[in-house]
Amino acid sequence: TNHNYATPTDDGRVVEKWSFRRSNYFKYVGEECRNVMENVGLQDMSAFAKCFITGPGAEAWLDGLFANKLPKKIGRLALCHMLTPRGGVRAEFTVFKMRENAYYLVSAGAFERHDHDYLKKALPADGSVQFQYATNQWGVLVLAGPNSRRVLQKLTDADLSNEAFPWLSGKQISVGATTAYAMRVNFVGELGWEFHHPIEQQVALFDHLMEAGKELGIRPYGIKAMSSLSIEKSYRLVPRELSIEYSAYESGLDRFVHPNKGQFIGRDALVESKQNGLKWTFVTLEVHGVTDTDSDVRGSEPIYAKGQLVGRATNGGYGFRVNKSLALAMVKPAHAAIGTELEVKILGKLFKATVIPESPYDPENKSLRA
Repeated sequence: TNHNYATPTDDGRVVEKWSFRRSNYFKYVGEECRNVMENVGLQDMSAFAKCFITGPGAEAWLDGLFANKLPKKIGRLALCHMLTPRGGVRAEFTVFKMRENAYYLVSAGAFERHDHDYLKKALPADGSVQFQYATNQWGVLVLAGPNSRRVLQKLTDADLSNEAFPWLSGKQISVGATTAYAMRVNFVGELGWEFHHPIEQQVALFDHLMEAGKELGIRPYGIKAMSSLSIEKSYRLVPRELSIEYSAYESGLDRFVHPNKGQFIGRDALVESKQNGLKWTFVTLEVHGVTDTDSDVRGSEPIYAKGQLVGRATNGGYGFRVNKSLALAMVKPAHAAIGTELEVKILGKLFKATVIPESPYDPENKSLRA
């Protein structure tokens, strides 16, 4: 039995009682997720790894590192993956084109040393490209939810309409007394903006947004809520679904890979792997029968078909918007079709699981583009 419930402390804080099963945090994470879906939430993601890549050779150099096409227009964003020579995924970056031959790169905070080390070692010897570290100098706040435009509009004169400020675009705007690069992108699948700002403006920016959002239901949300929200969108993560062990195609990154754009690291191996047949397929699963005394999938659980091991879960959790226990997984291609019945072993117990279409929440991305 899970005796893992606690009452809030005197000041209202809830301390997590750690458990392999659903903890006392479960209820509160759910409240944060539902608030992002119904109203608006604010998250601090300043831990993102950040750097500027500039110089006359910047565009050509990055183009040879990334499998995706770089953003063409100034003020546009693209999700770009750096591959290994064998076509596995080394790193993932959000790339913002600030001006010609000047790019701002954002990647996972936990992989800063790895990602930045690789970029620096790959710099051309002729000095045509400069790397500038920015993680500690720049903060990031994420405003997400259906009311986010109304909150932000109270604080800026910028035109926030879809025509002027579409999905995957960014621009420098004033937000109250602060200035930030507002980028229309997020990891939770709702309308929203990331604000990339000089770190010394962070407290003022946070206070502005919380004040403006007061009557629109704003409340902060954390990394556990973000994880749940992102799993409902089938978003992949380094080093789970994206890894040097799986080719970019096996991880389902087809729309971010352009072998016809010209040569880039891993291109030839990737094309060859597709011709030879892929060994794994990325899938989204609905897990049946999980209760509060159980655990949702966390990652690395074995997946079976009729008693045979056919894959492993890479991530998972409860989706509070779709009210389902979900898992992301890599399975053998023969077991990847929508509707396939599988089993996943969680804490020694087998649960039935069904392969479902990607992005169980808002598959058409209507919320993102609202």
